[in-house]
Amino acid sequence: MLKRLLITFLFLSLTSIAHAADTKEIWITPEASDYSRLATGLAGSNITIISSEEIAKSTGKDITEILKSYSGIQVRSLYSGIDGINSTIDMRGFGEAAKSNFLMLLNGRRLNDLDMGGINFSNIPLSSIDRIEIVRGNSAGTIYGSGAIGGAINIVTKDSSEVSDIINLSYGSFNSMSVDFTTSVTLDENTSMMVTGKTKETDTYRESGDYDRDDILFRLNHKNNNLKSYLDISSSSKNQLLSGTRIIGGVYNYHLCNLLSSSRTAENIGGSYLTNANTCNATQRDDYANEDNISIAGGLNIAQTKTRSILIDVSTKSKDQKAFYAANGNNSSSNPNSGDSYIETTLDNSQFSLALDESLFIDNNPVIIKFGGDLNTTDYDSDRYNVEGGAVGQTFDASQESRALFFQVSLNLLEQDAIMSLGIRKENTDFYGADTLNTSVSGFQYGTNHATLSSSTSNTAFNIGFEKILDSNTKIFTKYAESFRTPNIDERIKATTTGSFALNDQTSDEIEIGLRYENALFNFSGSIYSMDTENEIQYDQSKNTNLDPINREGVNIDFNYRASDMLRFNGAYNYVDAEFTSGSLSMGTGTYLSYGTRYYNGNETYGYLTNTAINYLGSDSSANQSFSLIGNKVPLVAPVNFRLGAEFDIDSKTMALIDLHYVDERYVSNDQENIETKIPDYYVVNTKVISSNGPLSFSAGISNIFNEKYYDFAVSSTFHDDNHFGTQGVYPLAERNAFISLGYTF
Repeated sequence: MLKRLLITFLFLSLTSIAHAADTKEIWITPEASDYSRLATGLAGSNITIISSEEIAKSTGKDITEILKSYSGIQVRSLYSGIDGINSTIDMRGFGEAAKSNFLMLLNGRRLNDLDMGGINFSNIPLSSIDRIEIVRGNSAGTIYGSGAIGGAINIVTKDSSEVSDIINLSYGSFNSMSVDFTTSVTLDENTSMMVTGKTKETDTYRESGDYDRDDILFRLNHKNNNLKSYLDISSSSKNQLLSGTRIIGGVYNYHLCNLLSSSRTAENIGGSYLTNANTCNATQRDDYANEDNISIAGGLNIAQTKTRSILIDVSTKSKDQKAFYAANGNNSSSNPNSGDSYIETTLDNSQFSLALDESLFIDNNPVIIKFGGDLNTTDYDSDRYNVEGGAVGQTFDASQESRALFFQVSLNLLEQDAIMSLGIRKENTDFYGADTLNTSVSGFQYGTNHATLSSSTSNTAFNIGFEKILDSNTKIFTKYAESFRTPNIDERIKATTTGSFALNDQTSDEIEIGLRYENALFNFSGSIYSMDTENEIQYDQSKNTNLDPINREGVNIDFNYRASDMLRFNGAYNYVDAEFTSGSLSMGTGTYLSYGTRYYNGNETYGYLTNTAINYLGSDSSANQSFSLIGNKVPLVAPVNFRLGAEFDIDSKTMALIDLHYVDERYVSNDQENIETKIPDYYVVNTKVISSNGPLSFSAGISNIFNEKYYDFAVSSTFHDDNHFGTQGVYPLAERNAFISLGYTF
């Protein structure tokens, strides 16, 4: 129903363009306040620009914490989001698959990799960011390609000559210490250089969750009358212990060592069946995930004329990952369990893009045209072992190449009181995946060899949007967009069909309408949208599959209000209803007993004879039944989350900030049936003071000042028997904590 209403509004917007507003202004010029938003050509989309002034207030935060202050973005963390690592950005409510349904970009260059590894935010110092562009929904797929279904976030950095020489020292709870610096040098009137670095160590909130990383970035900028160029060289290294889950609803003895009710901070120590409380597996090895990155990127912006530019961007990066995961029975580093897993993965990526930007006039109406192409290649190699230094048990080799052409145009209409944008992208993708399995290696004797897959697919992205001035303060906007994404390698390795890399490409279409209002005291931006996806790639009972159509409808609102010269309020509200509109899960058949418990072969959900199926899924105790997903909610998607904030100028040099975040309850991962206990809702209140006095700056803050005990990720058991119903692994987040930071600008 909502989608039909939105389509009707889009049609009315088209026909109403003939009625011009009294206010006349040229929107698409570099001097216009809307230029940064509209220069992408995505007029009609709900886009937020976070300025460098707003970013400067974010001392003590990482990029993910800044982003979750705006509507349309939910952030989930496993280990309190240190540097944004192990945090998931969810745009438009994609739950478990959120990482793969939004794009993170740096100066228009993709940061998302072919795997589901985390994005490295820490080597992007906040002081070097000029602005952050948040593009909600499908429309960004035309410019940026596969994956921009929930939206895209583009971090735009400053020129080297625009940054200051800064050093910052910070100390906080859990022995958290960091040092970061930025320095720039002017080599001549056209050339400048910047070096920035960061080192951080923390014990984190959880036991055996120690984290440390080092980052360095070198940037060289050159510009003259008709040429701008840059060269970035960066390196980062991360070492992290993984604390694992705490358990709620545990029944079996080996859960008793890891109950959330016993400790929120302890690591998961696995274990075996207990006979008494003294047999917990305290000698189990720590899990860890380490990573090293090296990247080189360069680009040219050649101004052929005053209105025409050619943009060239080239990058290459290499990521090496090493991770160990101990099985429940592991009891020492010298005596590994057959279920232990050690993984070494190398991922190499190269990107090339070429675009032409042209500004011109058609019948006195300004027009911006962007035309270009992209080439993206990735090689992936992952060796799986039972233990470091052992024999390789399984190797996954994969490669992917995508080639695309795109065209995006924006033009002013009717004496510059309305803008129309239109874009299309054609992208072809080739994927190759191979698997080598050695069943003679301990831990791999029951493994499954994936059949080699070589496939080619072709997809199209499309958008059309309109913005119209109603009066000097008010604009309305609307858009329709189609987008797509191809599966990543981690999804393919755990694909639906045993022994197959095959998954279908996911497609999506969306319609949105909204309103922007601005005056001297109050700014408001809000929109409502409806999105449908086909072949959506979702995590389903320990594997990934293409699920049937899913619909999302929602509301995004952001506002700022200046109450006085000293007091300002701001906030964001997000509502999303993500539900399955078709599809079903088959109940297990083929009963067999193990340790007195009934199990089922071939099941996607609980067996038809289990009490859980009878009491919750409508089973009538007969075989070959299915459970309908229609109307069920997508797990891990909070229907409502909002933020309210206030800024108070204590004096001309000191500001106090306070904000409240609320996140609604939601279903846990792996619970498409919607029958498990939900992740509870929570409120978190943070406060901070920032001050500057000449070259000196100071900030201090307290997070979670009311000591809320909460978590925002949990997963239900993959065992489909009555004894595991209600058993969940959760990742508790930090209670009250504090930080203090000192900075000096040279």
